Amino acid sequence: MNCKPGILAYIVRDPFPENVGRVVRVIAPASPIYGCAAWTVQGEGAPFHVLDVSTGARGLSNDGDCLDADLRPISGVPVEAEEGAEVEA
Repeated sequence: MNCKPGILAYIVRDPFPENVGRVVRVIAPASPIYGCAAWTVQGEGAPFHVLDVSTGARGLSNDGDCLDADLRPISGVPVEAEEGAEVEA
């Protein structure tokens, strides 16, 4: 699994090309999509394009489900770890 709940990730592959590169917050595990692991995600910023795979309905939403394989975590040093940290010369 690439992701876990609570992290930020960006979309690297999607049926809607305009979603690629969008930043999302991983909320919780979702039901598998096409038998593959998936996450419920919430968009950061404007709504993104979504597709209901069971009905084929398309629309815009602030949340939806993404395959784990289509997400890449955004990592870095936590802000709390930077406070008070000193660099030795």
